[in-house]
Amino acid sequence: MSKKEQQFKVKEVRCRRKEIMISRTDLKGNIIYYNPVFANVNGFKGASVIHKPHNIVRHPEMPKAIFQIIWSIIEQGLPIQAIIKNRTKEGHYYWTLINWKVQKNRDYQPISYIAYGRQAPEHAIKAMEPIYKMMIEIEKEHGIDASLDYLHAFLSEEGFTYKEYMEKLTKNREFLCLCDLIKHFIIHK
Repeated sequence: MSKKEQQFKVKEVRCRRKEIMISRTDLKGNIIYYNPVFANVNGFKGASVIHKPHNIVRHPEMPKAIFQIIWSIIEQGLPIQAIIKNRTKEGHYYWTLINWKVQKNRDYQPISYIAYGRQAPEHAIKAMEPIYKMMIEIEKEHGIDASLDYLHAFLSEEGFTYKEYMEKLTKNREFLCLCDLIKHFIIHK
C-alpha cells in the first residue's frame, strides 16, 4: 500500500465522554500499567507494551518541546495538564486532555508517573493545533529551544503561563486526586 493510500485510511479515534485512559510509567517513562480504555484506543493487546517507552503513542505532529515542558514539571514532583495528539498502533490519531501526576512512596519519593486522559475538548484542539504546527516547523529548522521560545512568546502575548493557558482551554477539568476520579465514575454511571 502506498503512502498516499495509507494517508486516506488514517482516521481520528474519539473517546466517549465518560471514558478515561489511564497509563502509568516508571521514572524513565516506560509503561508499567494501562487500563482497558487506553489499550482499546491504542490497539494494544495483552502485555505487548509493558516496559516499552510511553512515547510509542507519540504522534509525529507533536512538538518535542511540549514533552520537554511536561517532563521538566513532573520531574519536579508537580502535576501538569496538556492537550496531546497521540498515534495508535494502527497509525490513527486521537486528541486527549491528559493530566500527569507523580506517584510517591511512603517516604514521599517519586516511584512512577500516572496519566489520566480523556477526549480533548474540540475548542482546545482548534486552539492548540496551529501552535503545534508552528512549533514543529520551528523545531525542524531551528531546534527545540527556538520552539520553546516561540511558545513562551505566544503565551506572554496572551498573558498566560503554560499552566494557566491549559486551564483556560480546558476550564481546569483535571482530576485533583484518585478520589476525584472515583467520584467521577460513581456520578457518571
